[in-house]
Amino acid sequence: MSNTVTEEVKTEVKEQVNSAVGDVQKAADEDLDTVDTNARYLAYGARIRTALRASTRYIAYTSDIGEAFRPVVPPWIVTGGYAVSWLYLGVDVTYESYKAYRRGPTPTEAANFSETTRIGMLATKRAVFQSIASMALPAFTIHTIVKQAGKAFKNVQNPRLKLWGPTFIGLSCVPALPYLFDHPVENLTDKAFEALEDAYLASKRRQEELKVKKEL
Repeated sequence: MSNTVTEEVKTEVKEQVNSAVGDVQKAADEDLDTVDTNARYLAYGARIRTALRASTRYIAYTSDIGEAFRPVVPPWIVTGGYAVSWLYLGVDVTYESYKAYRRGPTPTEAANFSETTRIGMLATKRAVFQSIASMALPAFTIHTIVKQAGKAFKNVQNPRLKLWGPTFIGLSCVPALPYLFDHPVENLTDKAFEALEDAYLASKRRQEELKVKKEL
């Protein structure tokens, strides 16, 4: 009886793992982008594909929700929010790198970059974008809003409103964060990495020219 139950559990776990892997592969093949979904707000998800497709983008803002609650919760809760956000960032970079790997290089990329360089540059670009658009700017924004709101509520007589008012104002701003930062940060990141790629290719061409001259 015990062995039968164990085998059933193993079979179920194996099926769930295979299903999750299949979900990730299908999401990558469909070119789903976590930035374009609503999932950055959530701190958890039951299935990888569901999280990536429906709600993953807003996990990144868990830290900013923590910032909004900073006046009324212990510091470790705020720190935990940042941990969840950084975990999301790591998962997002890994997913985008895997998606690029499955998609393969374009003819131009194949001619100019090794696969390691191509994936490495993409991962670095994604990490820079997420660090700025999902972490640095939103955290600074929410922290500043809550701090200034606290000053505005300083003379409020109602103790609950005085305590929770700044938090609710901070929370009300979280849904606007992707619209404030994603597009401009993405444009700046694209331009910066295009310049780096151009510099890399120019350096590569110079090295090839020097090599040809030496051979002559």
